[in-house]
Amino acid sequence: MEVAWLLQLESEAWASDTKRQLYGTPLIPGFPWYTVRTDPSQCVRRHVVPYYYTFRVFVKGRWVGKNLLDIYSEEHAHHSRQYYEACMRQGRLRRQPRKHHNVRRNCMKRLYGVDQPDEREVNEDISGPVILESGDVVLHTVHRHEIPLCMGTTGIDPIVLAAVRITMYGLLVIHKPAGVPTHAGGRYFMNSCTTMLEYVLAPKRLRAWLLQRDPMLQSIVSTRYLTEAECQELLAYYMVKDEGSMAEYVSIERLPRPCYRLDKVTSGVLLLGVSQAATRRVGEALTRKTKQMEEVFLWKLRLIASDDKKTTRVGGVQSIEERTLREFDVGVRKRYLARVHGYFPNDASHALHSCRVRKENGGDDDHRTTEKVFFITIPTNPTIRRCDAVNEEALGVVGPPVLLASRLMQFKFRDGDTTEEPPARDQEGKQQREPFYQDAATFCQPLRYFTSGSGQASEGESLVHCVPFSGRMHQIRMHLSDWGHPIIGDLKCNVMEQQKSGFHEPALSKCKNSGAQSAKENEEEMEIRIYFHVEELPKVCREMFYTHDALCWECSGRLPVACFKCPNGSAIALHAWRYEMDHSLLLTRDPGSIANGTDQGVEDTDDKKADLEKREQEPVVDDESEEALNVCCSLEDLKRYPDEFVRRQGKSVVFLAPPPSWSYE
Repeated sequence: MEVAWLLQLESEAWASDTKRQLYGTPLIPGFPWYTVRTDPSQCVRRHVVPYYYTFRVFVKGRWVGKNLLDIYSEEHAHHSRQYYEACMRQGRLRRQPRKHHNVRRNCMKRLYGVDQPDEREVNEDISGPVILESGDVVLHTVHRHEIPLCMGTTGIDPIVLAAVRITMYGLLVIHKPAGVPTHAGGRYFMNSCTTMLEYVLAPKRLRAWLLQRDPMLQSIVSTRYLTEAECQELLAYYMVKDEGSMAEYVSIERLPRPCYRLDKVTSGVLLLGVSQAATRRVGEALTRKTKQMEEVFLWKLRLIASDDKKTTRVGGVQSIEERTLREFDVGVRKRYLARVHGYFPNDASHALHSCRVRKENGGDDDHRTTEKVFFITIPTNPTIRRCDAVNEEALGVVGPPVLLASRLMQFKFRDGDTTEEPPARDQEGKQQREPFYQDAATFCQPLRYFTSGSGQASEGESLVHCVPFSGRMHQIRMHLSDWGHPIIGDLKCNVMEQQKSGFHEPALSKCKNSGAQSAKENEEEMEIRIYFHVEELPKVCREMFYTHDALCWECSGRLPVACFKCPNGSAIALHAWRYEMDHSLLLTRDPGSIANGTDQGVEDTDDKKADLEKREQEPVVDDESEEALNVCCSLEDLKRYPDEFVRRQGKSVVFLAPPPSWSYE
């Protein structure tokens, strides 16, 4: 969709009473999103119209018997005590006694409107301390400015609902663009995958979005790949007969929930359960199988690495057969694509050599560098190119697949972070976390090399196929960075990216004074601060519905709406390409149980086989190969099945998202 057309549609949506009624929510009286393009050099962003929102939170154990004003001034120190005093005087921060409310905990973060105080709360004396009691609810109403999103490569790429498998698996399959958080949290609420999907699935908008293909709703979540049968399956599940008070909301029992989380900066395939039970079933299967694989695999990997007699060497480096990796097929495999700096795996082999030299010379004891294991992987499939040397310098030819194994730094919250004791905090008021190390292994296969203008291997980039054999947070990002091939655009795991402009260009330019300035100074120079400008709102919204809030620092321009470290909002060249799961892990016990949220995994018993055979007729099936899926792949595999996002391959079901443009250009 063109930006100019989208801007026109947004303006027309606010000018029409009928459209405002269709698009409006209890929080915002019209279409919630608006597009901003201020500078051709900056990414187009989607903002959310500022709105009033009431945060609802049950009183924690450590709050009982304490003053409300003291609690918020100490634990939410991003605002001053004077601000919270003003909120209490205006009824925007108050206590709701247990006997005066009947709130379900799982309804606390729904799209409900502002909670207005009743007569008893208005008359409550706040001149003295407001003491919190067990079971009370604290209500805090704020004027909310969400952080804007740069969605995908254009800034306005919609979320794509790629497939509907409610009856079979209780799942929705979406393609998440980079730059969009998976779920609401912090200053992202409307600007999140789950809330955007909930917005278009609301009964009053469902038909307009799904059947009429309303362009405004399609600009948020696109259904361009759905078949007619999938549309009807989705409509039958989410449409309610009584469209009274429930027209605004999806039933809480049928809210789409992510089975796992993708980082905001990562794009790719994401599975969502259409009920809490379906989400739990698939999510727990992914977690359980990943943990099962990593425990056995990492143990065996240490044995292989320590027994030099039983391993062969290629170019002086230990090697491992691909079929050894295939032995650890536990029914779940995740495949990612990453575009990295340098000619992979040249720098990884140099890092291993440097690590060994430091260790032999009694150097530093850095857990991330001195306990690394590096294997060249010999593919089983003869059609996949084999390489006999790590330091292959031919620019047009890819290097060998490798297995990277090392300890990664992870974090956990410090002891004492409970409801009874206040959490430990640093000088900035953030909760403190303790570092610890965990073993991790990632298979990395280079698929393509992108030469630089100078022709130097160190300045080029590589497309790498990554398969994690453990489940550590940010594992792929940290492994590639630690081994000398950081992902393009990754500011968090790579300091050198602070001197880059963005990953959409094949060759990234360095900052002019990077040699003379510190990394911190470069970071400050590149920081982009976005302030709220009322004139950027659609005209009718600005003139008729927007209200300036005297307590809001974003409205007054005292605080930016967002600060970004690079123009694209730190989207990175990492893509969740394929998720492969055994069919049996996905099946529900009873298709009818999905609707009431009680579905469970299928038990492998004889009396259920007849029922399973009837339900295993997946519409997209490929039974050409019953053997286990290879760990390695080829560049041609990226181009196969361009419009087939759910398919059977042997005993596995493959969920995939097409490779992004940066994997080809």
